[in-house]
Amino acid sequence: MASQLNPLVLELYFGSLAGEQATQYFATLSAFGERVQHEWPRYGVFDYTLSLEEGSGIEWKAEPLPEESVRVVQAVKDYASQFPTSSPEQVEALLKALVTQGQVQLSDEADDVLDTAWAMEDVQLVSLGLHLAHPDTFVPYGFKTMGFPGLHQELLQIAAAFDIPLPVVAAKNDTLGRWLYFGQFSAALQAFRQRHDLTVPGLLAVLYHFGPLYVQSEARDELPAPRHAWLLVGNGKQDNDYGALEAMTPEDVTHWQGSLDMQRGDVCVMYVRSPVKEVHSLLRVMEDAYVDPFFHYKHAVQIGEIQRVPRIPFQALKADPVFGASSHIGRNLQGTSGQMLSSAEYNAVLNLLATRGLDLSKVPRLAEHAETDLTDLSNERDVEVKLVEPLLRRLGLTEKDWIRQLPVRMGRGERNYPDYAIGVTGTHPEQRVHALVEVKYRASGELAWKDAFQQAMSYGMRLGAQTLLLAAADGVRFYQRRHDQFTFESGEERAWSELRDDVLLRLGRMVIPGR
Repeated sequence: MASQLNPLVLELYFGSLAGEQATQYFATLSAFGERVQHEWPRYGVFDYTLSLEEGSGIEWKAEPLPEESVRVVQAVKDYASQFPTSSPEQVEALLKALVTQGQVQLSDEADDVLDTAWAMEDVQLVSLGLHLAHPDTFVPYGFKTMGFPGLHQELLQIAAAFDIPLPVVAAKNDTLGRWLYFGQFSAALQAFRQRHDLTVPGLLAVLYHFGPLYVQSEARDELPAPRHAWLLVGNGKQDNDYGALEAMTPEDVTHWQGSLDMQRGDVCVMYVRSPVKEVHSLLRVMEDAYVDPFFHYKHAVQIGEIQRVPRIPFQALKADPVFGASSHIGRNLQGTSGQMLSSAEYNAVLNLLATRGLDLSKVPRLAEHAETDLTDLSNERDVEVKLVEPLLRRLGLTEKDWIRQLPVRMGRGERNYPDYAIGVTGTHPEQRVHALVEVKYRASGELAWKDAFQQAMSYGMRLGAQTLLLAAADGVRFYQRRHDQFTFESGEERAWSELRDDVLLRLGRMVIPGR
């Protein structure tokens, strides 16, 4: 896979004073016990390089790593040094043995041995020990946060910018599989190092110093209008959720247990369970939700722009005719963090806030989508412009995410043109798409829908599509590829007016790549 990172950019970085300093910093990892900052490479390298800048006001203190942390790193290093790591199978065998054999003693207590849960919780120490044992195999994992916000989102941004194919995270309940992510993460970074002919310290400088600077320098647009509203729940004082929320300013960003469907710009209603059960605030989703292999809840979301609102007690929510009838109240708001609020439920919350004196002109509102008068549609292009493209934008896509009239070779030089292709990768003959949209002006009966399906399916099978969306003035139908095929009978049929709330969310999962 060709990297998007221009080698000249790396050359300029390593030739700069900051690049030299960051590389020198990581060249001292073998003396890990002398610097507590080596436990947190993402933070430590910035503290170090900034302290060398004249007038920065940052003082570098090379404090030693705590004795108990040194013992963990050394124990992991000693144990891992006994294993070969020349193949993926050997790497996996080492990582499994490390957390299942009970051979890595963490203290003088007989039962204090390394296990999977411990390795996940303190992956920054365990990964450092593995790196010191096999520096050409393992990469110290520095995206474990010391607190809020989570840093895994930053890793995803760096990987996307530098074209580093990160592995898929195992299911939440597959703790061992999530631990093994570390080995696959390391392999992806080592492949990047070899592709760019980097030293090990150079790789770490790129990952933890240059990478964050690079993605932070990219211009970010203002948050888009919210597409969905979400319920987030804080557990209160015992988990410091309440204290963290009370301390937040509108400029702060933190992370929370969320849903993988949460998108940048969405609005969140924060409910706390203690000290008083009540709606606490409104927040915005700052980045698309992501899967964090070493976060307890797995699905995490970055939230910010907190807005203080009049508190709404649980009993008021329960008494509301709309919100009180929701499944959230039926579950007493337990286990509901990361659940979507329908437009009606979110508007009910806003009405309760308005009765308590909040000016609703200052809060995020869900867009009202006026229904298109079908008599205004006179041809296929009208359906595309007035129905299909607005729908794709509501799903969170922009024009750069789709290609209209993508040429597709269908044997003997014949070319066909699907109306919209989403998630296009590669070139002929290896070109692939994630989803295809086939548009007709009218599809007034099953025969018309079946003809459109057959046409879209021929493109879809050729291009490896996972989703087909058929659209006409009469409605939409969508299909998912199952058992390596599409079947007409498996499609879901919806009127345009039904494309809201959970239906829109489900369609987004099908159409948007990586969801």
